[in-house]
Amino acid sequence: MKITQTEVILELTKKLSILFGPKASKGIEVNLKSDNTIVTEIDLFVSTLLKEKLKKHPTYTNYNFFSEEEFDQLIFPSAILDPIDGTRELAKGRAECAVSLALMKSPELSDPENYGWLYNPFSGFNLDSDTPFVASNNKSIQKILGMVSRSEFEKGYFKDFIDLDPKIEITPRGSIAFKLGLLASGGCDFVLSLSPKNIWDIAAGSVLCAQRGIKMYQNGVEITRLDQVHIKGILLWAPEDTAHEVWAKIQK
Repeated sequence: MKITQTEVILELTKKLSILFGPKASKGIEVNLKSDNTIVTEIDLFVSTLLKEKLKKHPTYTNYNFFSEEEFDQLIFPSAILDPIDGTRELAKGRAECAVSLALMKSPELSDPENYGWLYNPFSGFNLDSDTPFVASNNKSIQKILGMVSRSEFEKGYFKDFIDLDPKIEITPRGSIAFKLGLLASGGCDFVLSLSPKNIWDIAAGSVLCAQRGIKMYQNGVEITRLDQVHIKGILLWAPEDTAHEVWAKIQK
């Protein structure tokens, strides 16, 4: 998969340099989809590019392609893509977004053949299933750091939660895929979302988290399979001990 990644990164970097570089001749093109969400030329570019690369890949050529920009039935094995999770952040020039690709042999998050890849084209943040990870055993940390939706944070949804326990620190970030990448790389202790998510938003991040011993919960119940296109409820990603502690605070 790394060869395909390298090619995609190079092509995407070239595309972004044309749109955002010092010699840029225009801004990014933004359009409105039928469901009133926005799509940019970058979304379409990445979706087309990755679909072409996967078709030529000996391992993934027969995977069903399921993208935010091109979806029909969720059939496994599946290549589940959000070409840019955090399109609104991208359109605003805020670099809290990520290419999110999950190559799922099965919907089981614990399946060792599943593969996740997250890439932020602005910071160069790059995380995949082959990236080494060493879990921290430092029990002296005084704060538990959680990342939440920027829009939910700005609406005040977490005010009572923040005031409830000074041990828990909440930080807003944009893209859910970007937040899950930070969690999987050790950048925070949990990710919490109050709004429904689509599978392309969270598949790669959930696969990467699962491979690092970080579990996914829906309304306090562990989720072990991603086989639904739309996932509703309070969603939490965290190691088991942290998840129980955070969920106990939510219930109060």
